[in-house]
Amino acid sequence: MPAHYRRLGKSNLKVSSLCLGTMMFGLQTPLAEAANIVASARAHGINFIDTADVYNHGQSEKDLGVLLAGQRHHWVLASKLGNPVSDAVNESNYSRRWLMQETDAILARLQTDYLDILYLHRDY
Repeated sequence: MPAHYRRLGKSNLKVSSLCLGTMMFGLQTPLAEAANIVASARAHGINFIDTADVYNHGQSEKDLGVLLAGQRHHWVLASKLGNPVSDAVNESNYSRRWLMQETDAILARLQTDYLDILYLHRDY
């Protein structure tokens, strides 16, 4: 079955109607199983992956960094930040310093130099 794509908002990004969520990657979904899931998603035309800095303490992003190596250009990659990852005063609450630091950390874990989408993520 061919995938359906939509333009994302007013951007030029075309994303599959289905997005691969990776909240369980790195914990309940080991790397080998995650590799099969990502490969199957791509084979079925899914081009949109969502993750977050807090998913399994960054392990979801680390696993994706490994899995997307050499094929980053095939994916629209979204991550999120905003939930505290530390108790340090200046490492949360959307301070400028923290936003920049955490964005750099996300890019490093994903082994990429850009994100297509960066969401502010806050659970209440």
